[in-house]
Amino acid sequence: MAEFLIYNKTHWMDLPSKDRPDLLGYDNVTQKINEGPMLAADRSKALANHWHGYTSRYRPGDIVDVRKDGAPSGRLEKTGVDFISVPMTFANAKHFMEPLLDGESTKYRRRYQIDMAGVVLTDHEATLTLAEFNNRLKVKT
Repeated sequence: MAEFLIYNKTHWMDLPSKDRPDLLGYDNVTQKINEGPMLAADRSKALANHWHGYTSRYRPGDIVDVRKDGAPSGRLEKTGVDFISVPMTFANAKHFMEPLLDGESTKYRRRYQIDMAGVVLTDHEATLTLAEFNNRLKVKT
C-alpha cells in the first residue's frame, strides 16, 4: 500500500497577519516589500519572488508526500497533514508528487489534489479504496 500525506490546513499567507490582522499574510508581506527601503529593481525582484512563493504554496487537499505504508515521516506527522492509505504500489503512487509547471516556473507545487470532504479520519488517518481515491482525485490546470 502507498500512504499519501495530504495538506489539511490553510496556508499562513491566506490567514490574517499576526501583526496586521486587517491584512492577509500575503498582503502584509507585499505591503512591507513596497514600503521598505530598497532599489526599484530589488523591489521588483522581491515582489516577483513573493508572488512565486504564494502561487506555489500548498493548498488544502494537496498531496505533500507519498511513502510506503508505515514508513517514518519525521516532522511531517505534526505539521498539518492527514495520512491516506491507498492500495497501490509506491512506484505507481510517486507520480502524484509532480508539480504543475507553467513554462519553467511552478504554477502549483502539486499537480494533484484529493477532495477530503466526507473522508472519515481517525487520528488523521484513513484508508481509501483505489476507486474512492480515483473519484476524489483532482488534477489542477
